[in-house]
Amino acid sequence: MEKTSRRKFLQLAGMAMGGAALASCTKTVEVTREVEKVVEKQVTTVVEKVVEQEGKKEVRIARCGWMESEMPFDQQAAAFNALPEREEDQVTIVFDPAGKMSEDPVLVEMMASGEEVPWNGHNCMTPFLQLANTITLGTVQPIDPFAETSQYQEAKERLFGPGKFLKSAQGDCSYQGQWYNWPLQADVDALIYRKDYFAAVGQNEPPKTMDDLFEVCKEVQEAYKAEGVWGFAPIPNCLWRYPAAMQQVYSLPENLYTDQGLVNIFDEGWYEAMEWTKKCVDAGLAPQGWETAGGWETILYPGKLAAEIMMHGEGSRGGMVFGYDKLAMVPTPIGNPRVSKPGTMFWFSCADLFKAAPYPQAVTDFYVWAMDPENPPMGAGVFKGGKLSAWYYNYENYVNENDVTRNWALNLLPLLENAVPAPITPWYGMENTVIGPQYVAYLQGQKSAEQAMKDAMDEIQAKMAEAE
Repeated sequence: MEKTSRRKFLQLAGMAMGGAALASCTKTVEVTREVEKVVEKQVTTVVEKVVEQEGKKEVRIARCGWMESEMPFDQQAAAFNALPEREEDQVTIVFDPAGKMSEDPVLVEMMASGEEVPWNGHNCMTPFLQLANTITLGTVQPIDPFAETSQYQEAKERLFGPGKFLKSAQGDCSYQGQWYNWPLQADVDALIYRKDYFAAVGQNEPPKTMDDLFEVCKEVQEAYKAEGVWGFAPIPNCLWRYPAAMQQVYSLPENLYTDQGLVNIFDEGWYEAMEWTKKCVDAGLAPQGWETAGGWETILYPGKLAAEIMMHGEGSRGGMVFGYDKLAMVPTPIGNPRVSKPGTMFWFSCADLFKAAPYPQAVTDFYVWAMDPENPPMGAGVFKGGKLSAWYYNYENYVNENDVTRNWALNLLPLLENAVPAPITPWYGMENTVIGPQYVAYLQGQKSAEQAMKDAMDEIQAKMAEAE
């Protein structure tokens, strides 16, 4: 990651879309120069400070409401707190609803002033949007040293032994060879489509190529014209929910990103994906207003959409609406022969470890124990919540290929295996705000694809230079 001043970085990060919901803009408060200087001088002291308490050690983790509503963290904390070894170490895990996340200015100011930080981490980190920011702010630290000294070494080996952990997850949660995040659950962009609509026009299997997808979507739209069903809806204005996924369908893995860690919008495959998208738009497969949409829930859930390439969580909810006998989630079809196994854009929702954590070892022990393959609730909970896992054991232990409510996870596992993680840089959110409008300008016929992407890159470079 290139050297960037804290003030300039925060000015740039303020433009980024991100955060736990992946749908709202990250709210970043600029830290004063005085606080910045104090952070540089005092953060090491705060990190090394050991907090000792009489009796129980209350190990507080900032609560992430939506995460705990999907996965059994409260149940796991209660079970962990009741283990016999707690009599010896006197640890009690507490999920604190008043806790702060790693980008919160209150946390930064507490660390800067030397005030005792009561929280050890948070459960809502999205690395490709937030990790670079938190490293620059100095609020998070690597987990590796504490995993190595965990009291649950057998569980650690079951988690991170050879062939246990998806490489894509490792790439998403690491920076410069150090592991910063616990990958709790994942979203991928995938092809979501109505099986019943496709079957009605003779398509009983997932389309094998993007050209096949285009043709069947046209047929479905014509067949269901009287019911107002649209064929295919692209989401061009959110980089990680459509354009970046399409890029991994058409571009070779080594061509996805530049040496600066930017999305390679000059690659041949990127242009091919743009052209395919424009073909859909020109054919009238997308409804009016598609260019400003963040998602197509308003037409997917009423049954007015045949197919989309979108975050698979939308398909998980769609499966509950229509039944999984009518809705499928599968890997995106092949865009061209040179990319025989398409990947996808994806993101893990993760736990982080604060740099000023009073009990870093205890909180790491908790996550090692909680995610252990021999500890069922977390593994079962990830699929029940409609998400994917970083660990192979979960797919082996908790997904029955005959269970239509969960076997979609087996369909999408190869997509996550082939996926290339976005580089950990401070620029991804900014790129999103710049590329989207230019992409739309091309789709609306206002610019050529080459001119639109040149204009986008010029603006990206200008914003990067401004942040230096």
